[in-house]
Amino acid sequence: MRLDIPTLAIVTVFVTALLGALLVFAGLQNRAVRALMTWGGAFVLCALGVALVAMRGMVPDWLSIQFANVVVLVGIGLVWVGARQFDGRPARVAMVAVAPLLWLAACAVPDIRFDINLRTVTVSILSALIALAAAYEVWRGRSEPLLSRWPAAITLFVYGAVMLMRVPVTLLVPQPAGEYQFTASALYPLLSFATLLFSVVVAFLLLNMTKERTELRHLTASMVDPLTGVSNRRAFLTGAERLAAQPRADGVALAVMLFDLDHFKAINDRLGHAAGDAVLVSFAAAATRALGPEALFGRIGGEEFGAVMRVAGLGEALAIGEQVRLAFAAAGQAAEIVPTVSVGVAIENDTTKTLEALMAAADRALYRAKAKGRNRVAGAADGVSVMPAESGERRTWRQMPATA
Repeated sequence: MRLDIPTLAIVTVFVTALLGALLVFAGLQNRAVRALMTWGGAFVLCALGVALVAMRGMVPDWLSIQFANVVVLVGIGLVWVGARQFDGRPARVAMVAVAPLLWLAACAVPDIRFDINLRTVTVSILSALIALAAAYEVWRGRSEPLLSRWPAAITLFVYGAVMLMRVPVTLLVPQPAGEYQFTASALYPLLSFATLLFSVVVAFLLLNMTKERTELRHLTASMVDPLTGVSNRRAFLTGAERLAAQPRADGVALAVMLFDLDHFKAINDRLGHAAGDAVLVSFAAAATRALGPEALFGRIGGEEFGAVMRVAGLGEALAIGEQVRLAFAAAGQAAEIVPTVSVGVAIENDTTKTLEALMAAADRALYRAKAKGRNRVAGAADGVSVMPAESGERRTWRQMPATA
């Protein structure tokens, strides 16, 4: 079956425009992702530009050559802009005009304006540079775990590489001089099909990237405490169960720490919930820094937090709990109120082989720390406790009652 070239041109333009409309529609449904509208506009412009190029001989040359390629270059540039918007970087829309201006400047040179091969080389280089820049922008956000990001970057890179390969091919096998009909070129079916394939693949990947990000953020929201930014109760318990199920290494034990902010109800009653929220955020930040990246840390509920990690023994766990207590005290030194925290620590042994038993032992240790005056660390074994480092240290908020 012989491929009808005009039909292929029409299909390429129609499909590219349809994909652009689909991206615009997706952008209207999800206005939080501005990149969708930008990408949609890019595809529509590319479809218009390709249509004008294919109409060479039926419309004035300035329209099918200069203007058509300006439209295509702007369209590819908007793919670059959308990639920056998608990852929250400045759009820099003005940069989109650089390639079209360079193209128009090149067309002002008679040797280029009247030579189809030099025009092809010029527009191919400009298109390739923009596509490679867009691929780089997509690749820069690789720290975000989106499966579609890598194939999207690779596809844009391949498109840029193909445009660059077009340069030596054009120089080695130049088009004949004289009147030029675009669809008569032997390369047109390949270029048209490549454009069609590129449009479909890139549009699918861009839409899928947006879908994956939405799903990832919903999952993150369901596992993160919105106030403090640490794991919520569900994520903490799930992670703790996963750690407890892992094989034990010799000389290492699983430790659980429970933290309870002292007199927290009083600060809410006296100073308001905004002040209480600030204390919670401050503790979460201080504890996260003190515990380090190896520990699982989360907000269990209210003013209660928990941490799970592997330690060499109870002594190390108590020392880490003391580091958290001191870090929190230091964070509040310059504030009007000086918050404190009580810490209960337990490590796995013959009587705490399960996570449930370990949590219960840490809870008993926390109760012991609060019963002994708060603002201290207590261990679950033999009544071990660590007193505040300075006897003169302020141990609660100003004018807070002794019981809470």
